[in-house]
Amino acid sequence: MAQALKKKGNDFFVEGDYVSAEDYYSQAIAKDPHDPTFFTNRAVTRIRLEKWEDVEHDARAAINIYGKKDPASLKSSVYLAEALLALNRPQEAYDLTVAAYQFSLDVKHAQSEKLSGMLLRAKKALWEVRETARLHEMDETLKSLEELINADLARAEKELQSQLENKEIGEIGYREDLTALQADAQKKISHVREAFEISSKGAIQERIVPDYLIDGITFEVMHDPVMTPSGTSFNRSGIVKYVDKAGIDPLTREPMTVKDLRPNYALKAACEEFLHKNGWAVDW
Repeated sequence: MAQALKKKGNDFFVEGDYVSAEDYYSQAIAKDPHDPTFFTNRAVTRIRLEKWEDVEHDARAAINIYGKKDPASLKSSVYLAEALLALNRPQEAYDLTVAAYQFSLDVKHAQSEKLSGMLLRAKKALWEVRETARLHEMDETLKSLEELINADLARAEKELQSQLENKEIGEIGYREDLTALQADAQKKISHVREAFEISSKGAIQERIVPDYLIDGITFEVMHDPVMTPSGTSFNRSGIVKYVDKAGIDPLTREPMTVKDLRPNYALKAACEEFLHKNGWAVDW
């Protein structure tokens, strides 16, 4: 019975009817709350619906049922990290993903690539929090303006949530309006920061590390990048250590040896130039 409900949920998911899919997965869970796949399916459906607190609940439930040492739990770790980032809890997302990513590398799991991307997102989110605090310390006016923008956003989000609860708008309309509100607020903050950067002649400027300079194993700025046969670059020390141990490409999981690595001279020059001009990046 529970599996039949799950199948109906899968059918609705494929059709893009996530509300109905969620309902059938919930029915399946009510029949059998010990099958972790019911929770993972509902979690990914709730990601589509952007019900982040519910995604967190389902992902944690699946991980608890699988057990943290079961590689099958890694997909749920990806979902949980995504929920934590959406809920503005980057430190929790980072701590979770560091452990899950290392575990995925140890067991040579297919989720390594997704966890790598999630870990980079979490680290960037943490950096953005630090950068915002630094900029606010530098200029009280900038801080006040951004706080006003965020306060306006919070009020608009609360009003939108009220409209959803009163059934004045549907789930799809709510998600679309919420995304638009958040994007508009971020655009305003970006414009404010650009204005302050110009007026301060660059003294007040957000610091950003380009993704292509970041090592996919240590998540630090690379110093000596080398390229795998699949075309991905890593810092030499980290990838050599990994390949010596695992004997595979950490992302494609294809067999490889240290001899297959090739220096990436162009990227090395770019890394050196960036670090020369941006000494602060060592703290990234």
